Amino acid sequence: MNDTYGLTRTLGVIDVLRDADGCPQFTVGNNSVLFTVRRDGRAKMLKCYTRPKRNLRRIYGSECLHDELFIHNGPCSGEWVDIVLYDRIEGRSLRRAIADSLGDGEAAGRLAREFDRFALDLLRQEWAHGDLKPENIIVDDDGHMHPIDFDAMFRPEFAGERSDETGTAAFQHPLRSAELFDKSIDDYPIALISTALHALSADPELCLRYPTDEELLADPREIYGGKSRALEEILRLFAKKCMAVHYRTATLLRSPSPRLFGLEELLACRFGTAAADARTPELAEKNGLWGYTLDGEFVIPPVYDCGFEFSEGMAAVRIADSLHFIYADGSPALDCDGCSAVKPFRNGHSVVIRDGRRFEKDRDGNEIPADIGTAADLNIRSK
Repeated sequence: MNDTYGLTRTLGVIDVLRDADGCPQFTVGNNSVLFTVRRDGRAKMLKCYTRPKRNLRRIYGSECLHDELFIHNGPCSGEWVDIVLYDRIEGRSLRRAIADSLGDGEAAGRLAREFDRFALDLLRQEWAHGDLKPENIIVDDDGHMHPIDFDAMFRPEFAGERSDETGTAAFQHPLRSAELFDKSIDDYPIALISTALHALSADPELCLRYPTDEELLADPREIYGGKSRALEEILRLFAKKCMAVHYRTATLLRSPSPRLFGLEELLACRFGTAAADARTPELAEKNGLWGYTLDGEFVIPPVYDCGFEFSEGMAAVRIADSLHFIYADGSPALDCDGCSAVKPFRNGHSVVIRDGRRFEKDRDGNEIPADIGTAADLNIRSK
């Protein structure tokens, strides 16, 4: 690609962008080589395929040019190969953005929130990417995310076919196979990336304990085998910080199937608003978990292991072994870390048990010892 004169059928001479040393800018994949080029004054990406791909035209449409570029494989021999030519998205890969944000909780939080928006929009499409990973997502200068590299894409017209690719192992469920080729193929990488980004936001030092290379904190193979220390720590972190929706998303990674039930709903509720009116939501159960409803509709999603009704504007809830009080909009109110039992607020105070001792907790979280009663009547109910 040093000189493209005579090497293209229809594109003519292409200006290949070069680095500071004068070498063409390119990256090499399993089936292709990707060049940064300029044509008609616009920066573009030119992907030439070193091996045939059967669905290129159906995936890329007019951006795919059949037998367009001649590649030399010897001094006097070569072959014409397919290419895909598309506009370059200015920005950096999500992988680069994550690396730049390590140790910075706020920066990781911005990436996490934007990724959730991006992922929710992706789940609502009729198609799926098929090889979703930070390297295949571009973060533009405004912080918005864009997918690239659609070679493993699922489209509705592909239903019943086998996939040519099964994604990158570090971001895929271990049971992802060529036969599993439908809208659900992005479920697992979405849950994995979202979980990692929110965990890095909540505890930036996780990157020191679980250095990120090919995997992103947690290895899917270790998760599937029940041996992921990273996931266990992330779950404890989310429970302790009353991040119930993120906790439930992380538990989906233990699914025995690559299809993750309820993922879209968990992402969607991160952008909803709870308790839009002055009424107090009511405790309600769904699929063995507890949330809060108004007029029969959940305004605080069913993500808690158990909970109390609201009293004096707050409700006690439990996530795994962690107890908390939440406000009527679903946001955390008081942390009851280390408590084994709690009671609803009455006259500005709640009764809690910690290490076998009884305390009264006020609305600011202050505690004073209390001498009456036992722990027997304080267990938070799990109806």
